[in-house]
Amino acid sequence: MYFSATIFQLVGFKNPTMASLATASINFVFTVISFQLIDRVGRRRMLLYSIPFMILGLLFAAGGFSALGLGVLPGASPSEGGTPAAAGIVLVSILAYVASFALGLGNVPAMQSELYPLPVRSLGTGLATSLSWTGSFVMGLTFLPLMDALSPSWTFALYAGVCTVGYFLVFRLYPEMAGLSLEEAAVMLDHGWAVR
Repeated sequence: MYFSATIFQLVGFKNPTMASLATASINFVFTVISFQLIDRVGRRRMLLYSIPFMILGLLFAAGGFSALGLGVLPGASPSEGGTPAAAGIVLVSILAYVASFALGLGNVPAMQSELYPLPVRSLGTGLATSLSWTGSFVMGLTFLPLMDALSPSWTFALYAGVCTVGYFLVFRLYPEMAGLSLEEAAVMLDHGWAVR
């Protein structure tokens, strides 16, 4: 989101701001959809359903950058073999990633306060929010240096790897709280992470 105009300029879009606006619009629309679905589907399921699409979006973006000749050497410019189709793949894959992010990881961390028992709910929510924003800060700080050091293709492949690790952590550790009262959700974690 922070660097979408830079990305779209890199792949050759004449008006990268419009492509960036499309990204922001997709984020808004799918965040609203997430608000409508999260209590019916459940937070764990929202994460487990959306993260694989984030991974696919990142991998397709890496492939698109590679087809443009931006994945071979750090700092490379688009090759003669790059096509508008490859730039389109990058655009569509980033839009798919953003939509998936908005459905899951963009929304769930802000809406998980019932995960924490009442005496520590404000502290737990504050720490979760701080961790989420710290991740965004680190991402914003390292994205452009990684693009220079690794190339766009390898940067997006690295992020796909991070999302894959995140998926398995959610699968192993994140409990489902759909349909539980606040009291039931608090009791569920009394004896550790009993995720099945």
